[in-house]
Amino acid sequence: MIPSVRLTFLGLLFLACTPSNTEKESNTAAQARAVTFVYAPTLDRPHRETMRRTEEFSIPGSQLRNVEQWALDWDVVVRQETNLFRRSLKLVGLKLDLNGAPALRGDEVKASAVTLDVLTDKDSNVVDVRGSEQFSAAIVALGSPESQPVLSRIFSPDRLKALAIERSVELHSDFVGRPAQPGSTWMANDASGGSTRQIRVLAEAPCAASRCVQVRREYDVDRSALFADVAQRVGAYVKAQGGDPSRVAVTGMDLKLEDTLVLAPATMEYYAAEFVQDMQIHVTGPNGELPVKLKIRRQTEYRY
Repeated sequence: MIPSVRLTFLGLLFLACTPSNTEKESNTAAQARAVTFVYAPTLDRPHRETMRRTEEFSIPGSQLRNVEQWALDWDVVVRQETNLFRRSLKLVGLKLDLNGAPALRGDEVKASAVTLDVLTDKDSNVVDVRGSEQFSAAIVALGSPESQPVLSRIFSPDRLKALAIERSVELHSDFVGRPAQPGSTWMANDASGGSTRQIRVLAEAPCAASRCVQVRREYDVDRSALFADVAQRVGAYVKAQGGDPSRVAVTGMDLKLEDTLVLAPATMEYYAAEFVQDMQIHVTGPNGELPVKLKIRRQTEYRY
């Protein structure tokens, strides 16, 4: 976007000293586009994305502490397919630790060459996701018999497809067409109305592109779904300890959900992303209140 604006400007200098009204309007439109987020991914340029995710669910003072740590390396390229963008993600590394025990070491996945294709239209809307069934089968087959049930849950075809859609929407829908100048602030809502997000453009940020900005996004989510997930986990723990899960209830929650992102407004290509979810849940049972903690941290590095 920026080089095309510069070339247009130079051309006007050579053609005339005083631009016409039409040329002035053209310049104004180009400048407006340059200061908003535009979905224009670079085609046929491979790059590497590394995503690291840690999830810890614990009850302080008890034996319950479940930790999942995984790292995924993707080779990514965007190509044109008819009037759509096809973003192909080839998994080239996958490490998974469950409570400190390695379920996958990282290099097993290389021979499988599994790929997910996410197709989007010109406005970044997801049109299709391809390859989730083959992807799921290949990942599950890599694990030991003991780890395969967990891998089947984490990497089921439906969950993979839903995650691919969720991640694409997460990266684009709140930003396309919005102002990219530092200081800009706006609100965004889910179609269902269950979540509200405040987005702020904090500052210009260094990156390999001609211009990047740092953005912070804070979430106010529908807590009932989170309550249900936490109640299920706590109930399973109480049952395993010989207690009655029906006598345990989630009664409150302190929650922090936010993203910190670095991206190029002219293309919507990312250079850094971090998501933090920190929850302190208040659970009440026959013996009083039980504190429960859930922490999720997800970081993605981009190397072009």
